[in-house]
Amino acid sequence: MLFNSNAGNITNLMAIQASSQANEARKLSHAKALDLYHSQGLAHLEQRLAEVFSEPDKFTTVTLNIIRKIINQQAQTYREPAKRTLEGSEADQKLYQEICEGCSLDLVLKQCSRLVKLLKSILLKVVWVEDKLRLDVIGGNLIQDIQTYDSPYDLKSVLIIDYGQTNRIEDIEYSFWDSEVYKRLNYRFQILDEFENPYSGKLPFVGLFDSYNITDSFFQPLDESLISQQMSIDEKLTDLLYIIRMQGFGVGWIRTETHGTAGSLQTDPGTLVELKGKDSAIGFESQQSELGEILSSIDKLCKWACVSQGLSAASMSTDPTEQSGLSKIVDTRELSEMRIDDKENFRMLERNIYSTMRTIWNTHSTKKISENALLSVDFADLKETTSAKEQAQADDLKIAQGVLSPVDVLMRENPDITDRGTALSALLTIKEEIKELTE
Repeated sequence: MLFNSNAGNITNLMAIQASSQANEARKLSHAKALDLYHSQGLAHLEQRLAEVFSEPDKFTTVTLNIIRKIINQQAQTYREPAKRTLEGSEADQKLYQEICEGCSLDLVLKQCSRLVKLLKSILLKVVWVEDKLRLDVIGGNLIQDIQTYDSPYDLKSVLIIDYGQTNRIEDIEYSFWDSEVYKRLNYRFQILDEFENPYSGKLPFVGLFDSYNITDSFFQPLDESLISQQMSIDEKLTDLLYIIRMQGFGVGWIRTETHGTAGSLQTDPGTLVELKGKDSAIGFESQQSELGEILSSIDKLCKWACVSQGLSAASMSTDPTEQSGLSKIVDTRELSEMRIDDKENFRMLERNIYSTMRTIWNTHSTKKISENALLSVDFADLKETTSAKEQAQADDLKIAQGVLSPVDVLMRENPDITDRGTALSALLTIKEEIKELTE
């Protein structure tokens, strides 16, 4: 043939470049979300101000972290430690409990439950170090590439980037895992270290998702509305601070009878200015902006952000009456449904984590967990708390309606009393004591 087509190679190259650009964009968006969550968003705010204003340096930036408050209120699955039981021998249960305590499983999963709300998809890496397991949480900002089989839960290969401790590109390294091999690579993707995957074809990673992932993609889209709301609130707060500063100082002016180009005159405190002509004058003007409207718009943005995420608007209020426990309970069906779904989601993820932990542990340790031992997880039932005053008011109302007895109240307040007769006797004794003291 006189002509050999390169269309296939060109198409493959374009696909690789497009994938690389998408990965970089995803890493940047995940890094920004993490910055905002960890109250490190000033650089992003300054960049935004530079896009809008010609002299952004005149602003004093200020932020109000609503993302962390919203995310932490949503992620309540591990507010109390989960109860884990291995359906196997007592030795398996005891060993697994020691493993969980050694790797701080509850603390790590509490952080994971928050990060999946923020990033939607993360990796949990199980590492064997110093004769115990360690759990490393890896966000999308550090995942260079990830390939899966038919299911996003079934990982085929993982490429992790390590930026090192400096800003030099030469210090960047990569870690590559697949079912056959592990490779440590330098910034040019040259092999620095390589060995066979010791885990019988299984990767030491577990994919964690905000909800059950029914797609064929590992990464789920971020909640751009929450990111945008955070940036909008920070911009309005910065505007507010600038306006308050400008209104705190008047702008001086001088009117003279001389003609020519208008200029400015800088004076120090105590300086006297000589004015010539009967129409000359000196004075000050101050801006009169509606600060109340700006504060109201910021308050609305905060509450809208909460409502859009399934939370009560009162959860972002500074009004004590709006923050009361009873007001928080009102209209929380969406949040309650979300938390029920979270429990079922993490119940499945805990089984995946347990399977990977068992594989890594049994590969390296002389003590083994039985392959037949199955994990069951029980999450605590969470209830919204109310103040003592609000609880008393609610109890009085139910007692007046005849749907609650003081016996029930005493047994709730004193769980050691399990018999209604004992509770009734205690109440009668209290009543007699009060009568004796008041007569």
